[in-house]
Amino acid sequence: MTTETRASQTLGSSLSAFTRHGVAVSYVLLVLLIVVAVILNPAFASFANVKAQLQIATFIGIIAIGQTLVILTGQIDLSVPWNLTFSSILMATLYGQGYGMGVAIGAALLVGIGVGLVNAIGVAVFRLHSLVWTLGMNALLEGATMVYTNGQPPDSTIPSVVRFLAVGSLGGFPVSPLVWAFLALVTILVLSRSRFGRFLYATGNNEPALFLSGVDTRLVHVGAFVASGVCAVIGGILLTGYASQTYLGMGNDYLLVPIAAVIIGGTNIMGGAGGYVGTIAGTLIVVVLQSILSIAQIGQAGKNIVFGLIIIALVLLYARQARPTD
Repeated sequence: MTTETRASQTLGSSLSAFTRHGVAVSYVLLVLLIVVAVILNPAFASFANVKAQLQIATFIGIIAIGQTLVILTGQIDLSVPWNLTFSSILMATLYGQGYGMGVAIGAALLVGIGVGLVNAIGVAVFRLHSLVWTLGMNALLEGATMVYTNGQPPDSTIPSVVRFLAVGSLGGFPVSPLVWAFLALVTILVLSRSRFGRFLYATGNNEPALFLSGVDTRLVHVGAFVASGVCAVIGGILLTGYASQTYLGMGNDYLLVPIAAVIIGGTNIMGGAGGYVGTIAGTLIVVVLQSILSIAQIGQAGKNIVFGLIIIALVLLYARQARPTD
């Protein structure tokens, strides 16, 4: 056995161990980043700042629920930014026009369901790659938003319940992280205790085998993409309440970051392995990392570069693990 072969096998073993213990690694990394953030800025550990960080993490974490489910099947959803934007603008516009809160929020959720269904049809029925299909869907939604708003930021009227869920507090603790905690618990239970959860993992591991066993994998994709569409809408609704307004492009910052949170949390970008427990850590990591980058006075472009590099590095890691060693 050559030295090169032994080195390759050692590297493969190390990468495999890393991905097997990705959840534990992500929580260790979270603790280390918090320590760094506190050293750079002692005020980071203040209760007020912790609340603010949790509120920001809520938007990312809820969107990342849908991305986790989709990525577990070996797919990806790039339609999130303008799904979030269009549905939020629709909600605010309908409510401002005198429609009830239920109608306005219901219409936004229907947009998310519709987007998820179209994405699932493209992937599961037409068998097109989700990266291309959902990116095209994102462009379509951008155009639809521009037509709907005539290219002008709309006047926003935000339902009081949305404002309460986004920035309200109970006993001094913000409500939005509680919403995230509830949805996170439901997601973890679905993934660990339900047939649908098992089918998600099986689809990502070996979809043809699952199909031959009698499971309609098209419905698994429908469930994953509809959940992603709805989670994008919920995240957008809460973001609208947090900002007290809607604006064009409000979802642009939520393309890379939730995907990074999922991958950093130990979910294999190739599908079939991982879970939302790790995504929670990944979400908190990206929020703390954003704070550290802000302390270092790095702008949004620089942050995008950092998260892009993280995604590329982890994709290469998972791809390296998937390839057999010589």
